Amino acid sequence: MMQGGGQSGGTFLPVVLSLLLVLLAYAAILFSGAFDPRQRLTVFMTRHGLTSVSIAYGDRDEIPRTLTIHSDPAKIYPYYSLSKPITAAMVMELANRHVLSLDEAVAGTSPRNLMHHAGGWDRAMAGDPVTQRQTNNRCVDIPPPPKQFEPGTRQAYSNIGYCILGALVERRSGLPFEDAARRLIPATRNMRYDGWLGPAGGWSGTAMTYWHFAAQPTNPRIMERPLYAGASYYGLGWKVSRGGLSHFGLFKDNYAIVLKRGRHVVVALFDGNPGDGQKALEEARPMLLSL
Repeated sequence: MMQGGGQSGGTFLPVVLSLLLVLLAYAAILFSGAFDPRQRLTVFMTRHGLTSVSIAYGDRDEIPRTLTIHSDPAKIYPYYSLSKPITAAMVMELANRHVLSLDEAVAGTSPRNLMHHAGGWDRAMAGDPVTQRQTNNRCVDIPPPPKQFEPGTRQAYSNIGYCILGALVERRSGLPFEDAARRLIPATRNMRYDGWLGPAGGWSGTAMTYWHFAAQPTNPRIMERPLYAGASYYGLGWKVSRGGLSHFGLFKDNYAIVLKRGRHVVVALFDGNPGDGQKALEEARPMLLSL
């Protein structure tokens, strides 16, 4: 009996050890997958109905890297509202050259208010005169519509404000907006431009091309927080929060994200529409900044 008992225990122990090894191996696979950027991105994309992505990332003043899923680094994507930081950079450059003032009167408000999304237009109340129009006229030619609130008293995301900024750039530079952009912002020379969304969302290109624009040193003016704004707010062209600078673009079947934290810059361009662009950005932020 003692001999028989010894044989049973001797068989049981190797079996348990084998099972433990299998479980440990399986756990290692799962654990490593949690830190695999491609796998995490695939899960994120599946959850939000996104079918491809091209990403450029890296620290400023270093050679950026790329990561793609069902795409390639040379693929052209629309930037949509990632165009707004470009427009804001143009306005600030013209202000530096004393061609315009950030506080001059334009369309019943000021360039500063327009960049802060505080020009007086609230698309939640009156609709979006840019994306909802049925004409083919340029964004910069849309007449300023009636306002919904007193300029400079609160923020409400506004495409029309950036179209008005583009019209101001044209008047002061004496050039079509696209030509002015290519002179003032060298990175746009490798981008494509569509005047329908214009200064509010008309640029497109590769993730790497936008990375080179976004990786420029941050103008301190961008961080300016209006007195009426909360902890997270629109500065001059960018969304400012504890996580750094960001912006997203979302229209039709494409979604774009840019993130800046310290010297690190990430640009992610997707096919597909997540529905809630801000919610998707906040979910993607830690994953993208970890690249």
